[in-house]
Amino acid sequence: MELFFVFIIAAIGSFIQSASGFGYAILAMSLWPLVIPFQSAVLVEITTALVMVAYISFKLHKHIRFKLMIYPLIASFITSSIGIATLMSSTETFLRRILGGVLIIMAIYFIFYSEKLKIKPTRINGIIAGAVGGLLSGLLGMGGPPVAAYFLSVTDNKMEYNATLQFYFLICAIYTFGIHLVIGNITGEIIKYSIIGIVGVGIGTTTGLILFKKLSVDIIKKALCIFIMIVGFSMLIKG
Repeated sequence: MELFFVFIIAAIGSFIQSASGFGYAILAMSLWPLVIPFQSAVLVEITTALVMVAYISFKLHKHIRFKLMIYPLIASFITSSIGIATLMSSTETFLRRILGGVLIIMAIYFIFYSEKLKIKPTRINGIIAGAVGGLLSGLLGMGGPPVAAYFLSVTDNKMEYNATLQFYFLICAIYTFGIHLVIGNITGEIIKYSIIGIVGVGIGTTTGLILFKKLSVDIIKKALCIFIMIVGFSMLIKG
């Protein structure tokens, strides 16, 4: 049952990310901790996401704007290490409540402010987005939204946005996965869940990329935000 749940969420989450640019980590980390330990869920998300964003980056590589990633990546490398250290030393209850609060904040932002707030392509804004995203990625396995908001404002079209964002995720995922691998966190159990998740990712990503130009990104984002707000409140209350 656990393996099937991991598979289904991976397929749905990767479909959403392929079509809208983000959402895989949010959905995975909203639901996987319900059936597997929180730290394991983070590691499986990182491992499966690595495969997904590598594939999307390859498909969209002609649209990547590499210069936009420099400062966000530098900041992310620093803060993600802090997030990983906090993850491995924190209790399950603490992590669930932190995740719940972050999910609520993200949902409120994307529902009410994402269309109104325009971020200028400055060095400091890139550093802030990367720093916040890196911390959330290391701690919760979901650092996409701050960086997604930044790249959405500084790219010229949705192809550049999606391509640049996915390649950014790829570099961050390789770095984070490497740290976990070196310190011995990638166990046999993580690999088992990850293999099942990768199968789901393959199906969801392929479908999402095919429908990328036809789907309404706004509808997908609003539905996802309402869902994660509900999950966020549940985690914040129950812990």
